[in-house]
Amino acid sequence: MKKSLLAVAVPALLAAQAQAVELYNDGVNSVSMGGHLTIQLDDKSGDAQINDNMPRINLAFDRDLGNGYKLDSKVESALNMDSSGETFTNRLGYIGVSHEDYGRVSAGKQWSTYYDVAVVTDYPYSFWADHLGVYSFGKDGGESGLGRADKALQYHNTLSLGDAGDLTLGLQWQGANGGLDDRMGGSLVYAVGQFTLGAAYYGGDVDGTFDASSSVQLADGESIEATIVSASYGTWGKGFYGAVAYMQGDNVEAGYRFEGESEGLESIISYGFENSAKIYTSYRFVKSDEVIAELGRKFDEQDLVTGIAYSLTSNVETFGEYRLGLGDDNDDNAFAIGIRYYL
Repeated sequence: MKKSLLAVAVPALLAAQAQAVELYNDGVNSVSMGGHLTIQLDDKSGDAQINDNMPRINLAFDRDLGNGYKLDSKVESALNMDSSGETFTNRLGYIGVSHEDYGRVSAGKQWSTYYDVAVVTDYPYSFWADHLGVYSFGKDGGESGLGRADKALQYHNTLSLGDAGDLTLGLQWQGANGGLDDRMGGSLVYAVGQFTLGAAYYGGDVDGTFDASSSVQLADGESIEATIVSASYGTWGKGFYGAVAYMQGDNVEAGYRFEGESEGLESIISYGFENSAKIYTSYRFVKSDEVIAELGRKFDEQDLVTGIAYSLTSNVETFGEYRLGLGDDNDDNAFAIGIRYYL
């Protein structure tokens, strides 16, 4: 059985490089730039206003090290486009070394092995997917290690099964930091043809106390962990695409929605037309397993997002979305209309 390089197997890595523009290449070293600028009109706050929508810019630096080894690195910053204040904040920053036979080792702030599995439903433009614990504590998932993991060490490798597909293993570790003990876990993603099936676990315990937010503190020994499974079929933007992901977690919503055990689901179906238009709809929920004292009932957030996007050029896209709130804890409907320029 022959092993193949992870970088051609994990959807998160492919998506991150999809719009990159090569700036320099001498056959050994290369530099590319990516990211996007996005602005939209929405009424998420209850009143219509202009907002940016997660604009970012990144630079990737790659080098052929010889003897089958390759180095890849990236720095990515979020941009503030709609108001005064801090212009740049860090999103990603890592270095990786890979080999076709031995896999890839990477270190820094990077998308998690948990996200290897969760990525399949993360496609809406404005009402983005945050029902699987990825963006835990209402942040970027850096501390929990479920999203853009802080100070993370990862290993990935893909085993080719021939006509039966490919199996990708991911492992991740974060050392003790900021009230959290060591966190660790991993992912398995099986891909054959246009079908993928994935599962992941990641977690650890509080060591002392941990501030999930300015008003919520988790006590010593409490767990912060999540388990997820997902399946997908097709390619986003090219004909039919469908995906579903389900998770169970503990304290991943602390400081954001509620403390304790949770379950979440995200599903999406879409169709991409040959004229560069695509339509899609996504149903998501996140619920608590127990009654929340402050509410006197279980937490229940559900919504249905429907959207359409159209590419004006190869790197300029317009989109419109409508969110229908269905649960007890998000009954507000909202719209968004925007334009995105890929760098």
